[in-house]
Amino acid sequence: MKSAPESTPIDHAESIVNALGDGAYVLDADRNRVFVNDRLREVTGFDEAVLHGVHPERLVEAGYWTEETGDRYRAVIDRVLLGESDDERVQLTTTLGDGSEVTTETRLTPIERDGEIVGAVGVIRDVTDRVERERELERLNERLERLAGFLSHDLRNPLSVARGYVDLARETGSTERLAAAEEALDRIESMIGEALVMARDPAEIDTEDAAVDLDDLAADCLESGDFGDRPADAEIVVEDSGPVTGDPTLLRRAVGNLIGNAFDHASDASTVRIGVDDRGLYVADDGPGLPDDERERDELTEFGVSRGGGTGIGLAIVERVAAAHGWTLEIGESADDGFRATLVGAEPTG
Repeated sequence: MKSAPESTPIDHAESIVNALGDGAYVLDADRNRVFVNDRLREVTGFDEAVLHGVHPERLVEAGYWTEETGDRYRAVIDRVLLGESDDERVQLTTTLGDGSEVTTETRLTPIERDGEIVGAVGVIRDVTDRVERERELERLNERLERLAGFLSHDLRNPLSVARGYVDLARETGSTERLAAAEEALDRIESMIGEALVMARDPAEIDTEDAAVDLDDLAADCLESGDFGDRPADAEIVVEDSGPVTGDPTLLRRAVGNLIGNAFDHASDASTVRIGVDDRGLYVADDGPGLPDDERERDELTEFGVSRGGGTGIGLAIVERVAAAHGWTLEIGESADDGFRATLVGAEPTG
């Protein structure tokens, strides 16, 4: 009577892997995946040739991993198979069989027989949600740090102006300069409002759908006193396009920032045009436009980036307002070879 073949460490590892609820596999000493459990098949959607090929080369060849991902995995598993480590964890991004992407953490442990490493077990856990939460926390911390810098630095100027005029009024008994102090306080209030917009995720910003008259919006911007340094002959022209649907307060902030941007960075701009076309709400000027080395939208709309020594919050606010409405911000050249910003997706009322 023949005796049953002796069970090997690889066989034992396969039985354990097969019982796991997470995706898992067994490698031999040459990095061939000799066993995968049903959970891994179910989650990945890979065919058997990919699942059982040499790892990580087959995943890279099939396009499920990048070359860089394959190199990182290979460095980790080689340490395990060479006996340099008895527990390794590596975080990887994988494209699944259905085309979606997941971020996983794989724990690799060696399989030994008589003191010799004959393979390894890999246990995979989906950490996509955790990684996204960590990234969101990093983004939030970064926004808060920038906001702290913005508030501590840029609020000092209008605060100093207001304090100076109030002190002068106390010393002289004259109230003539209090109007200037009030303007500085209004500017502080506006800056705090902008900071609050930047502090919140666009999806969490409440918006109101209303018919916003562009003539009234332009008049309000000019009467606000926000553009004290604008060229004497500068004008705002509202194209014949009717009102636009959006949140009145947020649109006022966005359009005001775009007009201010035109006056601040295009000193010889004489006309700023506002209107709505088949793409969205636009603000365009006839200034010098953007230099070739400053046409990257992501850089221009990054919070804290300023082309003229300002707060560096203007275009970042505009992009945030667009996102809150479900629109996008497009930056380009105007018909007059100047600067044009379009809130793509904004529509005329009616």
